Amino acid sequence: MLEGMSFVEIIKLFAPVILLEVALVVFCLYRLTKDRVKFLPKWAWALIILFIQLIGGLAFLLIGRERE
Repeated sequence: MLEGMSFVEIIKLFAPVILLEVALVVFCLYRLTKDRVKFLPKWAWALIILFIQLIGGLAFLLIGRERE
């Protein structure tokens, strides 16, 4: 599928996905500083958000925050 495409074309193809992932990580790290957390300390949630792409951020948003 990607054969014959240059590196720049591949980057252009995946740019929206990359930007959404970066935005999700930044948003989750911002919310981590503002919200109280459940199950793990904040430093552990930060590592999960940074190193487990997409799933880590979604897990924090769904189960890691305490609802007010």
